[in-house]
Amino acid sequence: MNRIDWIFFDIGNVIFYDLPLLARIWRHFYLTMREAGLALSFEQVLAEREEILGNNPPEVHPRKLIAERHCPSVPAEVKQKAYEYHHLYPGANVPLPGVHQVLGELGGSYHLGVIANQPPLVRGELAAHGLAGFFDLLVISDEVGLHKPDVRIFAHALSLAQADPARCLMVGDRVDNDVRPARSLGMRTVWLDNDYSLMPYAPQDEYERRYIASYLRISGVDQRLLPGGAPDARITNPAELPAAVAALAYRPVNSERVECTT
Repeated sequence: MNRIDWIFFDIGNVIFYDLPLLARIWRHFYLTMREAGLALSFEQVLAEREEILGNNPPEVHPRKLIAERHCPSVPAEVKQKAYEYHHLYPGANVPLPGVHQVLGELGGSYHLGVIANQPPLVRGELAAHGLAGFFDLLVISDEVGLHKPDVRIFAHALSLAQADPARCLMVGDRVDNDVRPARSLGMRTVWLDNDYSLMPYAPQDEYERRYIASYLRISGVDQRLLPGGAPDARITNPAELPAAVAALAYRPVNSERVECTT
């Protein structure tokens, strides 16, 4: 048996459904830039978002590119206000269905931790939704000054946990940010490959509805399964995680991938 001591989780689209927050970020950007002179409709902004993400690497910042394309003379402080999102964060996070039950089940057998690109405000959101108590360790990018996919944030978490990477598992929704760097350190990985079109969430307004529809057309996330960087298991909803963890604990590290889809 290949013992697993720690299970680390991403936050966005693993613990919290990310799209409502992203929709509010884009709504804020649009309304702020429109007030500053942006002549595009929200639909046109989203169309440019899709064009930019479809033709550029994931690290390109589409909101900044749109602002520079269409409002080059707008003062930098106005653009910075349009990019700011921390004031939108509280209350914009929606737990994935079943996540409380899954964390409760796994917490009885494993140490649970977080490795996530998030602001410190995530601590309050986890507490507000009754999720903070499940975790023994939170490694938050904006607190430690390291951001995924930088392997140093994973190494930092392993050091704090005093854990052997071979006995640790990373659960993430992104191959580029979660799976590849964790595997490069010898951790096992589970890819939570969500079908967001099935998410039971009712958009709060037309901006959310339109943004979510745009995201479903193109996310801009690099999910290619490169040689040596594929996940050890792929699941499609959190409820499948306990079975995937159990299967991984009984097979050699880096052997054939486990599919646990329903």
